[in-house]
Amino acid sequence: DWVFACAFSPDGTRVVTASFDETARVWNAENGTLFLVLEGHTSPVNGCAFSPDGKRIVTAGGDRKARVFSAETGECLLIIEGEHTDELT
Repeated sequence: DWVFACAFSPDGTRVVTASFDETARVWNAENGTLFLVLEGHTSPVNGCAFSPDGKRIVTAGGDRKARVFSAETGECLLIIEGEHTDELT
């Protein structure tokens, strides 16, 4: 599927990608091995970023929600929604 955005982790060891398939994926930046699949959005994921300390990942979806995930486990820690009237990028 299409990749809409990507970002390196602060230490440069991982890459997160945001995809049309409603997921974000975390990859090993050295060898391309898939590390985590971040799920929960109900439409394409348009944006993604690591937190400055590399411990969390935020995703922005066409479902007008931002989700915060653990960068180690992939657990969704927080869903931010409510005030957006259009999809997030």
